[in-house]
Amino acid sequence: MKKILITDLDDTLYDWIGFFIPSFYAMVDELHNITGIEKNTLLLEYKEKHREYGSVEYPFVTLKLPSIIKKYNGLTEDEIKIALNEAFHKFNSVRKKKLRLFNGVEETLKAISEKDVVIIGYTESSLENGFYRLKRLGISQYFKQVYTFKSQYESKYPLDNKIIIVETRKPDKDILLDICEKEHCSPDDAIYIGDSLTKDVYMAQEAQITSVLVNYPTENNDYYKLLVDISSWTADDFEREAKLKQECIKCNIKPDFVISDFIDLYNVHDNHKPKPKKTRKAPILTDKGLFKSFCLPPEEVNLNTI
Repeated sequence: MKKILITDLDDTLYDWIGFFIPSFYAMVDELHNITGIEKNTLLLEYKEKHREYGSVEYPFVTLKLPSIIKKYNGLTEDEIKIALNEAFHKFNSVRKKKLRLFNGVEETLKAISEKDVVIIGYTESSLENGFYRLKRLGISQYFKQVYTFKSQYESKYPLDNKIIIVETRKPDKDILLDICEKEHCSPDDAIYIGDSLTKDVYMAQEAQITSVLVNYPTENNDYYKLLVDISSWTADDFEREAKLKQECIKCNIKPDFVISDFIDLYNVHDNHKPKPKKTRKAPILTDKGLFKSFCLPPEEVNLNTI
């Protein structure tokens, strides 16, 4: 039986893009209503600031937008924040409605933890957008530790003793190997689950850890373009991602398991079989938790969308 579950957070445990994009654009709509500043102007300025700070997840970067500073010339940031309170409230109210765990996440984490399996989170989000989101969702108690990326902003959140801050981006197999070493187990005793082939699965396989790819049905395809429009990614970031995808294709990287419902992870853990040889395709679990006798065709795992 496996001893450690290492899990990605965003779009693995909860629908990150499904709550963030509606929340962000609701805030932009309200900013336009309050200030009269054109939405396109706001979006272009957000994109520049997101690149400067390396993250899209900081609504209060609004206070540093050139058009906002010009509009409220002479006011302090605290005074501007009060003037724009309805916009920030709009972000928070939509987030509260939209931020939800995927089906079966809490039940599965609880069941696995009751088998004395150590659960570790590993995310590229900063501590205020990683660990504290788990607290809001009521599942932080299942995690022994959460590895988060260093914040680019001055965080108001205290450093919880479960948080370990890292400074490298995925895929960094050394982080996974370090987790295994700290927990006194070999990579063979670990499972890693995530939603990205190029970052999560590739990283797990480089560390020789069993990899599970979540492939949830999605209705958020239109959100990806909206995310790109405000993305913090630079040209170098997009080039790096493209190279990773090509490397995955070249090395024929495939997950050991593919699941479409998080609850199936319990069965991967409970009924784990040895990794298939590289010449075999990854088995897939049904929603009943049983191994199918056929393999997932490569065309069903679209490298351009994972």
